[in-house]
Amino acid sequence: MGKSALEGLDGVKSVTSGFSGFREINTVLYDPTVITRDQMVSALKKAGTYTGTKE
Repeated sequence: MGKSALEGLDGVKSVTSGFSGFREINTVLYDPTVITRDQMVSALKKAGTYTGTKE
């Protein structure tokens, strides 16, 4: 679900999904001059899929 919320956003180059335990983990390659982490978090929250950010 989180992957679909991020794909297609300007500045998001790729989203790779995986799992850690029973949680979906998305690795995002993005252009920080086009989109910010806060904008991506907002998109995930709007989709109801945001649970946290890990660097």
